[in-house]
Amino acid sequence: MAVIFNGKNYDLWERAVRTALKAKNKLCFIDGTLTRPTPKGDEGFSETDAWDMTNSMLCPWLLNVIDPKLRMSVAYFDTAAIMWNDMKKRYGLANTPKIHQLKATIANCKQGDMDVGDFYSKLVNLWNELSNLVKVPVCTCSGCTCGAAGKIMAMYEAEKVHKFLMGLNDELYSTTKSQILALDPFSSLDRIFNITQQEEQRKKVMNARDNRSDTEMAFAAEKGAWKICGQ
Repeated sequence: MAVIFNGKNYDLWERAVRTALKAKNKLCFIDGTLTRPTPKGDEGFSETDAWDMTNSMLCPWLLNVIDPKLRMSVAYFDTAAIMWNDMKKRYGLANTPKIHQLKATIANCKQGDMDVGDFYSKLVNLWNELSNLVKVPVCTCSGCTCGAAGKIMAMYEAEKVHKFLMGLNDELYSTTKSQILALDPFSSLDRIFNITQQEEQRKKVMNARDNRSDTEMAFAAEKGAWKICGQ
């Protein structure tokens, strides 16, 4: 697993660990749904032995995805579940402060000197982190035809589009933003990112062409001055 817990990335680490263990059908060992079976006497290799063997594999696996500086705090726990719960108690902060912090960061996120792609990626990462804490309501009514879930998702997507546009550099993309806002129907976030990135590439080509023209003009003027001096 590529994500290593460093004391500051608990949410990302927790999600990565859960995904990895779910893929191996071992999530039940840390979430409490599969506790250690009670030994039943002399029955050879029992369910208890199988549980102990799996737990003995999970404990070092968890240690290996924790920064070496933090490992000793959980290294002597007997089970992966105890290790997991201890990490959760210490680093799993309440959602409300984190949600507030993420929303504030998103609201203040600006392109600045970043490329459009870097700015977009930064926003997407923040949105993904927020969506892990704030779940969009999903209609569970059988045979529902009101389309409320789709409308809610469309509302969230439109909000992301507005945030992306508001964060763009006004000096470079004011015209592009006006053109996008005039679209009817409103385009998706992916499409608007594509339009903005194309505009960025166009500006880079134009700037390179202007710089080349200025260099050629300066060289021609300097060459003309040499001829005058030669006369």
